[in-house]
Amino acid sequence: MTAAVSIIIPAYNSAAFIGKAIDSILGQSFSDYQIIVVDDGSNDNTVEVLQAYGETITIISQANGGASKARNTGIQAATGEFVAFLDSDDLWRSQKLELQVKAMRENNDWVACYSETSYKADEEQGLTKDKQNATLVAKNLEQVFLHPYLVTSSFMVKRETLSQVGLFDERLETAEDIDLYLRVAEHGIIGQVQKSLVWKADIEGSLGSLLSSYQDNLTVVDAFLARQKAKPERWRSLAKKVKAKIYLDWGKDLLWNKQILSALNKLFKSLLLKGGSTVIWLMVKALLKGGIEFLKPRNKN
Repeated sequence: MTAAVSIIIPAYNSAAFIGKAIDSILGQSFSDYQIIVVDDGSNDNTVEVLQAYGETITIISQANGGASKARNTGIQAATGEFVAFLDSDDLWRSQKLELQVKAMRENNDWVACYSETSYKADEEQGLTKDKQNATLVAKNLEQVFLHPYLVTSSFMVKRETLSQVGLFDERLETAEDIDLYLRVAEHGIIGQVQKSLVWKADIEGSLGSLLSSYQDNLTVVDAFLARQKAKPERWRSLAKKVKAKIYLDWGKDLLWNKQILSALNKLFKSLLLKGGSTVIWLMVKALLKGGIEFLKPRNKN
């Protein structure tokens, strides 16, 4: 019998924490699922940890190709009505699947849904204790475009929709999740379960990968615009707001990293697109920082 939900977990050198992720699935109040773990060329004992779960999970091993490729492999093996994703270092609250499946089945126009996410480390101890009622909100394409920052571990989508829109774009090093969310939103409503159903490990990536992600975000926006044939002026206007926010955040991170000239460049681009007192203040701050650095005495040795 086909399971209602196929759960895809990409794993790379995840031996230290993937057991907790799988246990958070096994503790769900909803039990009609299959677990597919794609080992993406791990060189630690991830596979040995996974094998301890026996037939409870399906293990697929492949050469290292990145999270997108691993997720795509899992999707291709999935048989469920819905596909859900869980990163190997994240955890689910016990009602996660139950509430999302219920929401999807009660709202036929929803092609996907996501939930709120908690990031605090102490949340791990209270994963099954939250009794807060869940509120449902529907998000149309414009709303998703303006705020596409969903957490992949909270995302559930109809498998049929994925067959229509395609899989994760493996050419993107980052922002591949945003690209997929937008393509899904073009096919229908994405709902939100306004309740924290995911605990996300607060593990920051390297600054280099963070800074490169901004360019990928811009690439995704441009690809999205190219697909919008209806009301092109409206979408270009909205894209200016989205790009202005990307450049603003990019400038902030560069400024924090003391890359003054690069920060000014990105902030100026944000100013041209949208303007605003925040951008102007940050540019002034960058100029002041640059002046202070220039005036600092140099070591002549």
